[in-house]
Amino acid sequence: MSGLLACSVLVPIAGAFITYPMKSRLRDRMAAVVASLTFVAAMVAAWLSYPRADRFFIGQLPWLKATTPFFGLLIDQLSSLMLVVITLIGVLVVVYSSGYLSSSNRGHSYLEAKGGYYFWLLLFIGSMVGIAVSPSFLQLFIFWEMTTICSWALISYHRDDQSLFNGFKALTITHLGGMALIAALALLYVNTGSLAFNALDELSPNLKLTVFILILIAAWAKAAQVPFHTWLPDAMVAPTPISAYLHAAAMVKAGVYLVARTALSNTTLPRSAGIVIGVMAVITIIVAVLMYFLQDDLKRLLAFSTIGHLGYILFGISLGIMGSATGFRGGILHIVNHGCAKALLFLSVGAIAYATGSRSIKELSGLSRKMPIVSLAFIIGLFAVTGVAPLSCFWSKFMMFTGAFEIGGILGPFMGVLLVLESLAAFAWYLLVGHRVFFGKVSEKADGAAGGLPLVITGSLVVLMLLCLLAPVIGWPLVKYLSVGAFH
Repeated sequence: MSGLLACSVLVPIAGAFITYPMKSRLRDRMAAVVASLTFVAAMVAAWLSYPRADRFFIGQLPWLKATTPFFGLLIDQLSSLMLVVITLIGVLVVVYSSGYLSSSNRGHSYLEAKGGYYFWLLLFIGSMVGIAVSPSFLQLFIFWEMTTICSWALISYHRDDQSLFNGFKALTITHLGGMALIAALALLYVNTGSLAFNALDELSPNLKLTVFILILIAAWAKAAQVPFHTWLPDAMVAPTPISAYLHAAAMVKAGVYLVARTALSNTTLPRSAGIVIGVMAVITIIVAVLMYFLQDDLKRLLAFSTIGHLGYILFGISLGIMGSATGFRGGILHIVNHGCAKALLFLSVGAIAYATGSRSIKELSGLSRKMPIVSLAFIIGLFAVTGVAPLSCFWSKFMMFTGAFEIGGILGPFMGVLLVLESLAAFAWYLLVGHRVFFGKVSEKADGAAGGLPLVITGSLVVLMLLCLLAPVIGWPLVKYLSVGAFH
C-alpha cells in the first residue's frame, strides 16, 4: 500500500525529468505512460484501502520536536476522491495535449519543443498527488508551494508579455495565500507542538478561529474566491489543456481540499467559522454569475463558472460545520462532479479553437453542423455544470440545497434560495451561449473549421462525456460516510 502511494507521487515527478530531453513523438508517448502509471498506482491504492483510513509515517525534522511525525503518506476517502480527479483527468489532459500541441492548431500553432510543457505538467500532477496524500500540514504546505511554481510556469508557457504578466499575477496572489498558510502553521506549532491536521482541536477558541481564518485565506487565494479571484480569468492565457487541468480539476481544488481536510480532522470548529465560509461562498457565487454576462471569450466564461463552483464546494463544507452532513457530503461530491464536467467544457473549447482559431462567442455560430461531436460534448458539459438531471452536478447541488434547509434558522434557507436563483440564471445564460455558438447560421469562423480533429482529442471528449454520467457513481461511495470531525 505505502509503495503504491509513494509511486503515485514519485512516478510523475521522475517522469517529468525523464521526458524532458526526449524527442517530440517519444515524449508524447512517455508522458502518457507516466500519467497512466500514476493513475493505476493511485486507483489500486484507493481500492485496497477502502473504506479504511491508513497512515504511513516516514519521519520528521530532528530540529523540530513534535508529538506526531511530519512526513509520510495518508489514504482515506477524501484522499481517494482527490486522487480520482487528479490522476484520471491528468491522464486525459496529457493524452489530449499530444494532439492539441500541434502546428495544425489554428488557435495557437505549436512549433516549439514540448519538453518544458510536459515537465511542468507531470511535476504538477505529482505535486497535486502529494497534497492529497500528505498526513500533516507541513508536508501539504511543501507540495502546495510546488503547485504554485508549476502553475506559474504553465500559465506563462507561451512566453509573450501577456502570458508572463498573468503568470506572475497568479504566482503573486496564490503565494500570498501560501504566506497566510505558513503563518497558520507557525501559530499551530508554537501553541500545540504539532502540525497534525487535528491539532486545531487543542487550541483555545479564539486562537482556533484565528488559525482557521488564516487557513481560509490560503484556500480562498488558491481557489480564486472573492476577493482573490482576479488571477483565474487572466490565467486563461495558458494552453487550453492546462486550463482544463489546473483551473478546473486540480490546482484550484487544492484550496477547497485544504478546508475539507481541516473540517474532517477537527470536531470543535466554531459555527461562526461555518457562517464566514458560507457567506463568502455565496458572495463569490453571485459575483461570478454576474461576470458571465460580460464575457465574449468562452474560456473566460468557463473561468468565472469555475470560481462560482468552487464557491459551491466551500458552501457545502460550511453547511457541514453548521450541522448538515448532507450538505457537507454534497460539497465534497461536487469536487469530482464539477471536475469532470468542467474539464469536458474546457477541452471542448480547446477543440473549437483548434479547428476555427477562435473562442469568441460573437464570431462563432452554427458549429453543430461542422463539429457535431464537439458540439455534443459542450452541450453535455453545459447541462452537467448547471445541474440538469441525471448529469453529475445535479446530485451534488441537490444535496447542498437540501443541506441549506436542514440547518434551519434564517441564514441557511436564505442562502439556499439565493443559490437556486443563481443556478437558474447560470442555466439560462449557458443555454443562450450554447444556442448562439452551436446553432443558427454558420458563421465565417465556423465555416472555415478544419476538418477532422486528432483522435486523441475526440477520444478524451468521449471519455469525459461518459464521466459526466458516472462521476456521482464513482464519488458517492467515497463521500457517504464523511462528516465534520470524522477523521479526528
